[in-house]
Amino acid sequence: MVFKFKYNDKTFMAKYIANIIKDKLDSENIKYDYILYVPLHKNRERKRGFNQSKLIANYLGCMTNIEVLNCIKRNKNTSRLFKLKNEERIKELKNAFTVNDKIGICKNKNILLVDDIFTTGSTVNEISKILQCKEVNNIYVCTLLTKINSY
Repeated sequence: MVFKFKYNDKTFMAKYIANIIKDKLDSENIKYDYILYVPLHKNRERKRGFNQSKLIANYLGCMTNIEVLNCIKRNKNTSRLFKLKNEERIKELKNAFTVNDKIGICKNKNILLVDDIFTTGSTVNEISKILQCKEVNNIYVCTLLTKINSY
């Protein structure tokens, strides 16, 4: 399902995925002020035609009436991470992301960070470091998939 969504242009699935995520967040009573998403590098997004995390975030924002901020930028066109070991991922993602001035409104706020797949946590950890430097209160990460036996 995720492969088809991500690589076979099945973008309609984002709405259903967002609904599943919303139900889970509601059942866990997780409160957040803004929604952010893991960006793709502009070259990869252009090639794919969309950013799957952004699509999910936008549907989730519509369903919850919570603003989705476009404030994280992927500066580095990283290699495909699924092929890399954890140490290689960390190295590849070093300095891959920056934030713009919009992040200022997130100071002392709770953030929901949307990613499609959580394998080792390297991507969301790298972004979380940046957000913590900007004095974000809590960072909740939601993903569609995680690696087997990881929570």
